[in-house]
Amino acid sequence: MSVVDFPVIRQCLSFLPLQDFVSPVLDYRTHKLTAAKLIKIFVSAQLLQWPSLSYISDTIRAESTLQQEFELSSIHKSQLSRSINQLPVEVTEALFRSVVQQVCSHLPSRTEGMLALIDSTNIHLPFHLADWTKVTKHRSGIKVHTRLMIINKDTAYPDKIVPSLGKISDYEGSDELVVDSDVTYVMDRGYVCYKRMQRWAADKLSFVIRVSNHHHAEVQEERPLDPQTPHILRDAIVIMGKNAKTTMKEPLRLVEFQDSQGRFYRLATTLWDLSAAEVAEIYRQRWLIELFFKWMKQHLKMARLYSHQPEAVWNHVFLALVAYGLTFLMKQETGTKKNMWSLLQLVRVYALKGWKAFQEEMKREPSRTSAGRRKREGPAPSRKVRASEVVMGKRTKQEKVKTK
Repeated sequence: MSVVDFPVIRQCLSFLPLQDFVSPVLDYRTHKLTAAKLIKIFVSAQLLQWPSLSYISDTIRAESTLQQEFELSSIHKSQLSRSINQLPVEVTEALFRSVVQQVCSHLPSRTEGMLALIDSTNIHLPFHLADWTKVTKHRSGIKVHTRLMIINKDTAYPDKIVPSLGKISDYEGSDELVVDSDVTYVMDRGYVCYKRMQRWAADKLSFVIRVSNHHHAEVQEERPLDPQTPHILRDAIVIMGKNAKTTMKEPLRLVEFQDSQGRFYRLATTLWDLSAAEVAEIYRQRWLIELFFKWMKQHLKMARLYSHQPEAVWNHVFLALVAYGLTFLMKQETGTKKNMWSLLQLVRVYALKGWKAFQEEMKREPSRTSAGRRKREGPAPSRKVRASEVVMGKRTKQEKVKTK
């Protein structure tokens, strides 16, 4: 293999700033599996969706390309387990922040009003193996509180996360996420906390948050409605809170609307210079973070852990997001128009093949050998679009020609 035609997996891992994680302290009394090698192995396991520690061990022993990349001829699953359990979480967290900085360097600088979607996802763990994450008598798990930055409908990246035990509330997780003043935060009902909303409003933070019907809002002024937007039911200036202890001092704007399916929404916001319809449209973007979580759980190893020990669990979360960041960087570096899922599929197919073959496949124009689907009279039957097809760009639609 020539110098230029290196394996695709090497190109993916080349984005890891591992030179910053070579430390005698981390590798004290370690002769074989250093921290840098361990990170490369587990990031590769995320990218290529290796199902278990045994599979990782067997694959490395069987593939000379991986042995060369990891600088290991073999590694036992028990050693992998011990090492990921002992790796300090501060290392993987710092690695995640470093990858985020690289992602930001490939994107336009942050502009005023950029959307930051705030939400959390639950990762359920076996109760008998992870009782330290106990939530109820019969359920255990963790949460990953996430801030997802939206560049456009096809480009989004998580720039900050806060992993926690599953019993930590959403609004507590927001304390480290809702801090910058140059973005607009979009949140769901789990983040309603009058004390925090008061602080955000006083600090001049822009936010749109959904409130439930039981959240009391004392109307100070009704604002006129636009007859061109009949789905907007109310636009008012309100004071949130019901008693002296919870009532906010800062006024908020209350926007109520119905979507196309007749579902009712109440939004509290600090956006005064936008129309009510624009505020409603901003909240509609919140579904992108739900699709992001689903994408991570379906296409990476975020929800299926290799170990249930505390350090290993938190390391697993950060390394899954690092793998997403590397896929994002591959997309930016190659300049491909393929969406993230299509690109990740190609990375898996060509992981151990040469970079030249991968580039040729990336540039290959799709060929069409059939005459396509025959025209039919009347409207085509509707098809429910899967969330994984929409997130980070819609996948190419594969049509089958029906023959008699």
